[in-house]
Amino acid sequence: MAKGTAPGADQDWWALWPGLFRKELAAFPRLEIAPRIVHKKNGVLILEADWPVQGQTEPMLLRIGYSPLHPFFRPAVAAPNATFERHQNPLSRELCLLTQEAGQWDSNQLVADFIQERLEHLLRALKARKDGRWGDAAGLEEQAADPLMPYFLGTSEEDSVILFDGQSGLPPGPYGLMEVVCSSRSSRTGAAFEGVLRQLKTSSGAAVGKRFGFPTESQDAQVLTGRWVKFTPPATTDARELLRLAEEELARQAVMQPGSVRKVNDAARGALCITGIVFPEEVKYGPEKDGAGWVFLVERPALLDGTTGGAPQLVLGERAGKDDIFSRLPVAKSLLPKKAVVVGAGAIGSFAGLELARAGVGEVTFLDFDTVQPGNSLRWPLGRSAWGRSKAAALANFIAENYPWTRASFAQGRLGAAFTDVASLPDGSANVLAPVFDLLRDTDVVVDASASEEVQLALAHHSKRLGVPYVIGYATHGVAGGVVARFLPDGEGCFVCLQEHWKDERIPEPRVDNAGLVIPVGCNAPTFTGGGFDLQEVSLEIVRTAVGLLSSGSYDPGGWTVAVLTLKNEDGFRTLPRWEGHPCPAHPKCCGAKR
Repeated sequence: MAKGTAPGADQDWWALWPGLFRKELAAFPRLEIAPRIVHKKNGVLILEADWPVQGQTEPMLLRIGYSPLHPFFRPAVAAPNATFERHQNPLSRELCLLTQEAGQWDSNQLVADFIQERLEHLLRALKARKDGRWGDAAGLEEQAADPLMPYFLGTSEEDSVILFDGQSGLPPGPYGLMEVVCSSRSSRTGAAFEGVLRQLKTSSGAAVGKRFGFPTESQDAQVLTGRWVKFTPPATTDARELLRLAEEELARQAVMQPGSVRKVNDAARGALCITGIVFPEEVKYGPEKDGAGWVFLVERPALLDGTTGGAPQLVLGERAGKDDIFSRLPVAKSLLPKKAVVVGAGAIGSFAGLELARAGVGEVTFLDFDTVQPGNSLRWPLGRSAWGRSKAAALANFIAENYPWTRASFAQGRLGAAFTDVASLPDGSANVLAPVFDLLRDTDVVVDASASEEVQLALAHHSKRLGVPYVIGYATHGVAGGVVARFLPDGEGCFVCLQEHWKDERIPEPRVDNAGLVIPVGCNAPTFTGGGFDLQEVSLEIVRTAVGLLSSGSYDPGGWTVAVLTLKNEDGFRTLPRWEGHPCPAHPKCCGAKR
């Protein structure tokens, strides 16, 4: 049968499985409920039902939406006439009958039975909360915060965002000024921007709370003055209505402090008029709302006199403080003060360096001499925007723009290159390797992804001499295998010991596919064939090894010294990636001879 021609592949689910449809509808009368079909077309089935609730004289109106992929996906159930303080989307009125975790929905259960079971459970949890029986409530519901901000996702201006420190609490006053660092963003609408809420202020300009910002800012960034007002917004995504309510609250404050409010309103007028609504937000499970949530409104002026034109827009607010970003990766706290030097920014070192930044390593320095060629994109993390640029510089700039808590730098040059022209020597009286040695002395780990035996021998030697952990990783020809090894300054073996163990066949060498070489048109040297989807196996093990060394025990580095990767079998066919770990004791011809 031809692809995509299976009969009924795009039919409504009730046409595909009419028996299931009859069972679904029959389940409601069994519960003494008479459903009404509101919509049944184009894969969408919506029912309405008056649902009896124990202890209530009137039934609860429910609107029940079946997934177009029923029964594989959970249904949506809304209570449009009911308002609950929890377990309900305040905008759509949909009930949270299941948590967002995978595996919650049982595709064998009929929807009517599912609602009967889960609605009763939800109401018992709400009753326990209302009565202050928090122990009972915790046993009936997911013990997670239910903040308001996530419900605004998907309802705001496309591609725009204002970032703030999620650890900051509610400001003490009712209103004031705010500094927002704004920079433009590429977008199909042409109006998108990124804002960083840098500082809250009183109406007189006195700072409120801690200053927030990233180590680097965009070159086109501008500091704008906006206004903030404190009140809990209603359940609406209508930007006009939210702005009206903000103005109403400010007018109420102006009764007692007219000059102060006028000053705030005047100062907030500009090229981009930003109004922030701040409100108490539940940030952890419990009865208290002890965090701060934000909704932002933006007006764009149409006239030179500063009056606004066009509809106001709702702009997404996102928590972006250091603790907000790294809360998903506890090990990052131990990595933030650490430094890594990545030598070789090619197909393996580039991915490894970016992953170290993503993991939270506080400083990453790239050392490489090469430039990005279009053909590199098949196994390099950045695409067309980096073509023709220095690899090391492109990666450092990308990290600076996208991972602001990592300081990224680069040194461009060919490590160990000899000179024949005195005029080409760098200025100064210091040794030409002084900048490199300064980097090695100041780092917490050296990552060698150069795939050059000369570089490997030199870096392994000097890393040990300078007392710096050394991690090496590379892939073999044809990406048939690879190696990741780590050598500590006070470890038994070293990189040369590993070479000797390979000669003695005491440690297996990685598999090689010598047919996997190619000389691209215009290149003067052969290169291996292979894509990033294979090479990242090596990059990620390099990162896991480096993180294990840097994390001071927060991440297990593993009990091996050398990890050997196999990606192809002896016949050259692909096999599942397989890592084997080995110790690397001192070899009698190297470190062992000194003992």
